[in-house]
Amino acid sequence: MVIMLVHKIRVDSTAFVDLAGLRSFLPETEEETRIIGGEEALFHSWPWQVSLTFITMPACGGAILSPFWVLSAAHCFRRCNSIQVLVVCKLLAGNVHYSSLKFQMKVVAVSIILIHKDYSTQTKEYDIALLKLKEPLIFNDFVRPINIWMTTLPLFTECTTTGWGSTRENGPRVNKLQEVNVTLLPSEVCNKYYVGRILDTMFCAGKEEGGADACQGDSGGPISCFNGSRYELAGVVSWGVGCGRAKKPGVYTRIQNNMSVFPAEDNCGKHRGRGCVTVPLTASLHQSQDGVTSVQNISESCPFYWPWQVSIQQDGHHYCSGTLISQQFVITAQHCNVRVEDTVVLGLHDIRYSLLQRIPVVRVINLPQDGSFPPGSDLSLIQLATPTRLGTDPIQNKSDGDLDHSWICTVTGWGTTKATGGVNPNRLHHAVVTLFNQTTCREKWGEDMIKDSHLCAHPAASTSCLGDSGAPLFCRKHGAYFLFGIVTWGSSRCDEHFPAVFTRVPRFYSWISDEIGDQGGLQ
Repeated sequence: MVIMLVHKIRVDSTAFVDLAGLRSFLPETEEETRIIGGEEALFHSWPWQVSLTFITMPACGGAILSPFWVLSAAHCFRRCNSIQVLVVCKLLAGNVHYSSLKFQMKVVAVSIILIHKDYSTQTKEYDIALLKLKEPLIFNDFVRPINIWMTTLPLFTECTTTGWGSTRENGPRVNKLQEVNVTLLPSEVCNKYYVGRILDTMFCAGKEEGGADACQGDSGGPISCFNGSRYELAGVVSWGVGCGRAKKPGVYTRIQNNMSVFPAEDNCGKHRGRGCVTVPLTASLHQSQDGVTSVQNISESCPFYWPWQVSIQQDGHHYCSGTLISQQFVITAQHCNVRVEDTVVLGLHDIRYSLLQRIPVVRVINLPQDGSFPPGSDLSLIQLATPTRLGTDPIQNKSDGDLDHSWICTVTGWGTTKATGGVNPNRLHHAVVTLFNQTTCREKWGEDMIKDSHLCAHPAASTSCLGDSGAPLFCRKHGAYFLFGIVTWGSSRCDEHFPAVFTRVPRFYSWISDEIGDQGGLQ
């Protein structure tokens, strides 16, 4: 049996104090000011909304996901890749007005534009893009991120679309930020209106009678849905027929059930104006003439691509990685010595900007050792103070005997060593590694060192090479990821002759199941 990892994990925002999806005024005021037909928005009422401009001309909208990342629509960047992100962060008085924004906004340049590799200009599938900023945003009452809605969208619920687009079909753009409430409609209704053009990566929202819609200039802007305590991002404005026409609702790119809308995991951030390369490059070790070992083909991960990856921190400082395996439990290495007073941070890409999405540790359960040296296992379970919310059950029954060389396996983590060279230690990075069979591993380490409960991989996966303890080894097949190992030990000098050794997690599934039971959401 193995633990399956799904790209549909979303942390419940009520589990910690954070700014994501919170507006800058009380809910009572908010309810009074939301006008169904579309009205001017209150000051700073949608702090995750940004305007994208080309030179000085407004082009599209977008939504803030983190200090360095903004989400928008791919079709906004077909003709340009030099965009500035305008974030309204401070107004002197009056409404959000372009003609008087000279001293009332923050201008941030974009360093990288990542367009989804499967975006189609014909069908409008995967109409989504990630923009990386050259400098981080500072969050306050006026500039805040929004989390992605990761569960099934609640049909016939009203959500809000915002932007500076036209207020009538073929009309001019407006200077003041507008908001309009639209109703989420079933796919079968949308496809009836659009004759089967609504695909799985899309959804539509509006009114049957028309009159409530996004329009020209709103492309890439957010559609925000209230979850009872805060707003979450359901999608971005993609396309439509006209503006506000009857039986022609606006069409949005669906995010919550299509985490693949984000760029592929390999070589993220290395290409302008297009998606990441999808062919995985296997990690290897290279030793120079002066004896210095370096890891080849290690890459910075795309943000949010490994949603089960967590940072275990003490007093705000990262010291170990962990893997979210259920609604309330994380698994990591026992040698990390996690304590109850520590904190688990979820949804993290750059450990310098955690967005305060933190959950305290309330219990640590160590797997009993067998008394051998080195130990045959090195696992700890961490119980979180508050359950997370999962879009899909991450547990899948499967024999670890299925693991062979046809699987693509990856190690992720923060930190750096001399071997990782120029990798930014603050940002999550990953390496694709090959597996070693037990016979080869025992030949390298010795017959008594490698137990049946161990799993061996390329030496590049060792902590001494990649720089992080508690790092997971997960493998992909048929589009799904399965957790197979937690790094246990390896060469202390990143030696290319000695494989990295992991505790084989599936061997201890019964222990995990017994300890977690019903309280952790494990099924």
